[in-house]
Amino acid sequence: MSYFLSPKKVLFGKGMLKRLGAELEGRGKKAVLITDKNMVKLSGELVETVKSAGYEVKIWDGAEQEPSTAGAGEALKVLQEFAPQLVIGFGGGSVLDTAKAAWVLWENPEVPPADITKAVNVRTKLKWQKKARFMTVPTTSGTGSDVTWAIVLAETAEHRKIGFANAEIVPDITLLIPEFTVGMPRALTASTGLDVLGHALDGYTARQQTDFSDGLCLQAMKLAFEWLSKACANGNDLVAREKMQNAATIAGLGFGNSNTSLCHALAHTLGATFNIPHGRSVGITLPYSLEYIASNPPLEGSPNPVERLSTAARFAGIQAKSDQEAVRKLIQKLRGLAKETGEPLSLKETGITQQQMNDKLDTLVALASKDVNMYSSPCECKDEKLKQLFKEIWQGK
Repeated sequence: MSYFLSPKKVLFGKGMLKRLGAELEGRGKKAVLITDKNMVKLSGELVETVKSAGYEVKIWDGAEQEPSTAGAGEALKVLQEFAPQLVIGFGGGSVLDTAKAAWVLWENPEVPPADITKAVNVRTKLKWQKKARFMTVPTTSGTGSDVTWAIVLAETAEHRKIGFANAEIVPDITLLIPEFTVGMPRALTASTGLDVLGHALDGYTARQQTDFSDGLCLQAMKLAFEWLSKACANGNDLVAREKMQNAATIAGLGFGNSNTSLCHALAHTLGATFNIPHGRSVGITLPYSLEYIASNPPLEGSPNPVERLSTAARFAGIQAKSDQEAVRKLIQKLRGLAKETGEPLSLKETGITQQQMNDKLDTLVALASKDVNMYSSPCECKDEKLKQLFKEIWQGK
């Protein structure tokens, strides 16, 4: 059985903050805004809009840079104390995942906060909207968490990230306001933008890709290639900001209905092991993961990666005489964009030494092998091949 999941409404374009009041009026009296200590400074206009719709607003700004089960538990305490009818996640992907997890726990008190990554999966029967609706307001342009049915939390003690999903986790409303992304530094703009490309190309080549996810992934990729460098060059370019925010959400709708695969299995592992931000980890691993799937035989029943990537290349405007040439040029285009926007092209460029890499290599292989995204890869990648791939990612090309 296949299905397509998305929020009930995605509000985007000019003037959407003014429209928000009409979406909220008469639907509750209390709201909790979950954010972090950086973004809370920019939440004033949003908070006033929610108040004008008749809500008392409680703000919790304790979200961590890497969302954890412990952080979600702390946010839950605020929901339990305040009992809102609306939960709002306002911030980047880490904030949104924290807000999602807290909302899940608020609606389902039988789930222990410390065990959320084990207790919630695609088959778990969960209760929804008995207490509160959920709204996401992304302030970065990359994660797609504002529209997906998945959550990624860090298990700090185990130095790994765990992704889990349930069809009921999809937000009710996603609100896209490009002005909220203007304050992103160039480096964050670049890394989250490369995350968009990782979502799009991972989602397009994943074993679970569908006709419904394909077009979204391709359009998100095309938008990111066209507008990311412009958003990095001029952070006040609202057209570029809007296009990248749209690209991020469109990619979220795409991979949220297929999956991410090899690139994200590698990125999750590197990020958790070496404390590298997620978008940067994706930007580093993406070219290497695409080279790998384009040069290894696909698993039975999987889409052919060379055919898929050559189609993506041509959709991005790349001219080539063969599918293999198209794939090479697509990967070159990715590396060129990373270089243009100032992002590292290898793990070594992030400051990780060869000794550090060697010390952690077996751990990296073990963690990546267990990452749920590995099961979406169109090609098998394990043992010595996986170890060699990590070595290439460290060394660079």
